[in-house]
Amino acid sequence: MSVETVIERLEAMPKQGESYDHKGRHGWANPIRQDTGPLLEALVIARQPKRILEIGTAHGLSGCYLARRLKGEMVTIEWDERRALEAQGNFDEASLPVKVLSGDAMKIIPTLTGKFDFVFMDANKDGYAEQLRALLDHDLLAPNCTVVADNVIDRQKECQNFLDAMVVFPHLIVPTECGLLVGNI
Repeated sequence: MSVETVIERLEAMPKQGESYDHKGRHGWANPIRQDTGPLLEALVIARQPKRILEIGTAHGLSGCYLARRLKGEMVTIEWDERRALEAQGNFDEASLPVKVLSGDAMKIIPTLTGKFDFVFMDANKDGYAEQLRALLDHDLLAPNCTVVADNVIDRQKECQNFLDAMVVFPHLIVPTECGLLVGNI
C-alpha cells in the first residue's frame, strides 16, 4: 500500500483523540491537524535531515509526513504500547523506514545513540522542556538541529517551560490550528 493511502486513512481519523490520563500520564493520543502534516513534510524537504527523532507517535500520521520525503532514518517514541504497534504497522504498510520505540521518552532518550538533525515533539506538552534538556544532556542533537513542537498555542500553558527554554534559540511560532514552534539548536 502507498504512503498516500495510509496518510489518507489516518487523516480521516477523529482529531479529538483519547486522553492518557487514565493511565497516569498526562497527554492525548490524537492525530496532528490537517494543516500540520504538509508543513512537516515541507520542513523535511527544505532541511533534508539524515536522522529524525519524533517524540509522540500516536497512530503514525505525523511520522508518515516526516518520513515520506526522508533520505535517511527515523526513530519515533510512543508511550502507549498498543499504539506503538499500530504505528509500526502503518509505517510498514507504507514502506517507510521508521523504527517505533515503545515506552516513556525520558527513559528511552538516554539509550539513543548518534545525533539527530531534526526533532518533532508531540507528546506530553508539559514534558517538552525536560525532553529537550535530556536530548541536549545526552548530546543527541546535531549542530543546527531543527526542533519542531506541536500545540504551542492551544496548549501554551502546559508547554510554557519549553517556550521559556527556547528563548535562547532562534525560533518562530507558526500559527497553525494548534501552533507549531520551529527552531534551530
